[in-house]
Amino acid sequence: MNTQLKNIAATLALSLFSLTFAFSQTPEEGFGYLNSERPEKAKEVFTKLAESSPSADNYYNLGYYYVRTNQLDEAQKAFEKGLAVDDKSYLNQVGLATVALGKGDVAKAKEMIEYAEKKTRGKDANVLFRAGEAYTLFDKNSDPAEAIRLLDEAVKRDNKLADAYIVKGDVLSKRNEGGPAVTAYEYALMAKPNYALANNRIGQIYLRGKNYNQALDFYKKAIEADPEFAPAYKDLAELYFLAQQYKRAAENFDLYIQKSGNNDPETVLRAAQFAFTADEYARSLELLESIKGKIDNPITKRMYGWAYYKTNNMEESIKNLEEFIKVYPQGKDEDGNPRKLVPDDYKYLGRAYNKMATDKEYTPQGMEYLMKGAEMDTSAAEAATTYKEIAAAYYKDKDYLKAAKAYEKGIGLDTAKASTNDYFQQGLAYFQGAQLITVPDSAGVPLDSAAKAKMPAEYASLDSAGLAMTKKGIYLQADSTFAKGIAKLPDWPYNYYWRGSSLYNAYDRQENIDKGISAPYYEKFAELAEKDPSGNYKAYLKQVYSYLAYYYQTSVKDEAKAKSYWQKLLVVDPENKTAKDALGMSEPAAITPKTGK
Repeated sequence: MNTQLKNIAATLALSLFSLTFAFSQTPEEGFGYLNSERPEKAKEVFTKLAESSPSADNYYNLGYYYVRTNQLDEAQKAFEKGLAVDDKSYLNQVGLATVALGKGDVAKAKEMIEYAEKKTRGKDANVLFRAGEAYTLFDKNSDPAEAIRLLDEAVKRDNKLADAYIVKGDVLSKRNEGGPAVTAYEYALMAKPNYALANNRIGQIYLRGKNYNQALDFYKKAIEADPEFAPAYKDLAELYFLAQQYKRAAENFDLYIQKSGNNDPETVLRAAQFAFTADEYARSLELLESIKGKIDNPITKRMYGWAYYKTNNMEESIKNLEEFIKVYPQGKDEDGNPRKLVPDDYKYLGRAYNKMATDKEYTPQGMEYLMKGAEMDTSAAEAATTYKEIAAAYYKDKDYLKAAKAYEKGIGLDTAKASTNDYFQQGLAYFQGAQLITVPDSAGVPLDSAAKAKMPAEYASLDSAGLAMTKKGIYLQADSTFAKGIAKLPDWPYNYYWRGSSLYNAYDRQENIDKGISAPYYEKFAELAEKDPSGNYKAYLKQVYSYLAYYYQTSVKDEAKAKSYWQKLLVVDPENKTAKDALGMSEPAAITPKTGK
């Protein structure tokens, strides 16, 4: 074969290959891309088919693509080309009716659909199907009853029209008729076994009904049937999010974006939210940066603020959250209602300000915003947790009485779930706060500047009697708080120790000993502590045994019990001189001989 013939043969082979490739794509493939939310791939298929074989059906399919992607003018052009090829193409007539519906001309659309149904004598299943679907595509101009009538007529003519059952199921789903919708989708599966779209739709119904395990099964079936079916990954992400499996949610939403190629800014913003809840804060910021300047949605400021806080960039967190809090409430949501901030907007801002503190655990702005977030919480449990967070910060900075009040608010909001530890921390805060109040001695010597600096400012102006009364009152608050902790967990020793110590400090030492005010709590502490072989309570037992021994010796006059406690004291404090003296174990003092005449 000469060179010229070889070139001709090669060119012919290439042409045949290109032609074969072009015709290897089918309308079903294009519809599959549309259903799996890959519109660009669908456009490629429908455009090539219309160009390579400009038939009425291929023009309809191209126009249908434009309808589904809300390009009504382009859709109209395609349908008109289909009618130009075949003026009896009633499918394209329905296409033009669909455009009319989309543009709000319901009367014209109805007239055109009725004409197409009449001319085909109601026997063309595809015309009936697409006419029924047309009445579902635009919410403002939908006609569910007429849609179902036409769809039922369509499947009477061709019970293999799986997508007609899908559309009927969608109509029923919108009317909150979940059971009948599932039945319609099941018919779609009978017409087209293992149909990913039908399985996914059933999963959506179960998800809406909070039947999460069933939803999961059908989403998995959709993916098994078609691993490239993108919507299943998106719905699966939402399901995992509801189940608080945030990492799985983020992984599946990323798969949705990969499969669909959907890089719409709102979609990417949703991915950033999933990444944030999965603790992938750097990933969240990366996604936000990819849509910077492409989206006019103030929610991005919130996401930046939260994510910057989590990545320890407090300045950027504060900047973004303050801007967000300023502008967001000025707009309206999708339903036309004023947009509202959520408690976490203030909480993250408060935490960011507190992280900026240099010489303290908090800043005044930080506490103000944290409290505002707690006040906004509709969940008592969430608000209680925030108040306890505030209390912990106050406690670390030795603002004990502010800490006690914050604990009180937190516990009061969720008393049923308040733990022994909650009461214990509140009791300690009261106890430590009382310790900061210094009462001048009876000689009337004024407090020095160091003592005044430690004392809460609101008490600095009180006289000696006022300070003494205040101090006692706070110790008694500590006592009653530890008592609540005991009611929660009677076998935990520490609340008994601190209750006894609060009362010991609330009353004059001699009065306490005489009346044995602290004795029952110290005795209970000792009883429980002695059962613990770890030795964790040794330091506390020194004070407890000393008090009890002295009480039984001087007030009750029970020498046996007093001796028992002195002996126990020596076990935990072998060099305790008072115990040795009481037990006659001290060595007599050395006598120095006198010298002289």
